[in-house]
Amino acid sequence: TILEAATVLNEITHELPAGTEKAHRVRQIEHNGDEITRQVYEQLNESLITPLEPEEIARLAPVLDDVLDRIDRVTHQIANYGLTEPGDVLREFSYLIVLAATEIQHAIAGLAEPGKPAGVKVHAAEINRLYNLSIELQSRAVLDLFRTKDLLLIIKLKDIYEGMGTVMEKCNDAGHALNDISMSHR
Repeated sequence: TILEAATVLNEITHELPAGTEKAHRVRQIEHNGDEITRQVYEQLNESLITPLEPEEIARLAPVLDDVLDRIDRVTHQIANYGLTEPGDVLREFSYLIVLAATEIQHAIAGLAEPGKPAGVKVHAAEINRLYNLSIELQSRAVLDLFRTKDLLLIIKLKDIYEGMGTVMEKCNDAGHALNDISMSHR
């Protein structure tokens, strides 16, 4: 679900201004994610047997939900601010988000193999590397932004860049949680 939302965000950043019509799709995906989270908690209250402890699932669910919530938020910032053209920074940021979402998906699949934390660790490390790249991108982008003269555009893009940076921060948090859980099953 996170990867699906990240992919739509990436499409939007490549298709501005028309791409903002897809923002409603991200909202639908986010609501679907909320429903999945609700079902996870509901099933944790039953006698569900999983390779993970209920506390681990309870820790992971909100972290993943945070990623999806932040993707939804930044998507709607882009749509609401009425950006007229895609920029390289937006495209690069959205691509980093897609890559991080893909790594989260692979790490979650790796949790299905208890006793083999190395696979999850590799994906968590890649998420962290992508997060570090996003920090550098955000720093460069904000510096470049302040060289422009359009104050309204500066405010809009700075807010969006910060929102995308927060998405990457939440992805990194998910990577840490996934790695911690997998390490407890060595």
